[in-house]
Amino acid sequence: MKSSDIVHGGGWMKRKFIGRPKSRFFAFLSVIWLAVSLCASAPFWLDAWPPTFSGVEWLCGLLILPEPAFIVLAIVFAVTEKPREMTEHIPNPDYDIRKLY
Repeated sequence: MKSSDIVHGGGWMKRKFIGRPKSRFFAFLSVIWLAVSLCASAPFWLDAWPPTFSGVEWLCGLLILPEPAFIVLAIVFAVTEKPREMTEHIPNPDYDIRKLY
């Protein structure tokens, strides 16, 4: 049985591009984790430096700790990772499900 172009295969187009997926992932992760780090640093810049650390301050410190590592990994992969070809599926702008011709 043959498949029809109306039902199958008309909604997507393939686009090939050159990129560095690891560096892009760690750059995205560092930007997202920046919000977590800023929220976790609130006890330190709102109330001043605490004389003793409770469980909350230790947790906030542990949440802040990965941010520099993510930034360093993004920079390292941007410098060392070789670009490679990737394929992305994007919606076809000419495809309309209501057109049956």
